[in-house]
Amino acid sequence: MKKKIQIAAGFALAAYLIWALFKNTDWRAVGEALRDARPGWLALAFALVFVTFVTRVFRWGYIVRTAQPVSFRAMFGATQIGFLANFTLPGRVGEVIRALALARLTRLTFSRCFAFVALDRVTDLVGLIATLLITIVFFNPAEPIPLEDFGITIQPAFIRWGAISTGGALLGIIACFVLLYVNKDLAMRIVDATLGRAAPGIGARLRGMVEQFADGMHIFKSAGDMARAVGWSLVTWAIGTACYFSVLQAFSIDAPWYTAVVVMAFLALAISIPSTPGFVGPFHLAIVAALMVVAPETNLDVAKAAALMAHLVNVIPVWIAGGVCLYTENLGLFELRRESAHMAEE
Repeated sequence: MKKKIQIAAGFALAAYLIWALFKNTDWRAVGEALRDARPGWLALAFALVFVTFVTRVFRWGYIVRTAQPVSFRAMFGATQIGFLANFTLPGRVGEVIRALALARLTRLTFSRCFAFVALDRVTDLVGLIATLLITIVFFNPAEPIPLEDFGITIQPAFIRWGAISTGGALLGIIACFVLLYVNKDLAMRIVDATLGRAAPGIGARLRGMVEQFADGMHIFKSAGDMARAVGWSLVTWAIGTACYFSVLQAFSIDAPWYTAVVVMAFLALAISIPSTPGFVGPFHLAIVAALMVVAPETNLDVAKAAALMAHLVNVIPVWIAGGVCLYTENLGLFELRRESAHMAEE
């Protein structure tokens, strides 16, 4: 029931964001902007998305290989099937399905695969922190920024301190994983002393999760593998930024060089909120809001057209690659969804 309420709330939020963002849209102007978009830059954006599929697997490979050799095909298939789940199914179940798919394609246990997925997300956070750092250093608005369609005004301090606090929270998450490897017993005592006393049921379940993650922390035994995984994370985020830069160029949006970096930062925060499959609503709002705060002179309808195209640039490759992987690996998305729900409850 709680899961259903969260899904319903996500759909309601997305519906409101779509209505608020597009309620005063001149769709003729949006259509003209889409027709006038430069195809060469759009083709480059599509190509860069496919490149990130490969770099993500390279990053994950330095984690997964600590358990046993795993083929590129298995890791690529699991990753793309997980992406497809996030862009197709409600509830942000992609990461669980990714772990389950890898377990089905290898001899690894689900708990081990889930730990590897969690570690991959930790290395991904390094790229996000770098993006937030660039945003803090180069984007320093001096005046309040009005978002008229939403009836709100963003204060400069809100952007700066929002980025700083988010970065601090992400560093805290990374520190927790490091503590888990350095001193597993201490991490267990902290769980027992906090949730173990306040909520024994939740504490026992969390303890089990912590033990599962600890089993997958082998990557920290190799500083070289960890550095390479972090390096591929930075490469992946850089290519993603280049993708959005290409979209902005396709629509001839004149904005500072760091605009694509701010777009990435806004997107990362927006899609972390539970919403509809494919992040419809928060995704579009993040791009339009980023353009309005960095380059407020940008035509709003052109910004909306760019947001719609940027979403397609991400969705279409995910559907193509995910569908091909499901077919070649003889797996069913809804079957994985049912099994992953059962695994998550155990």
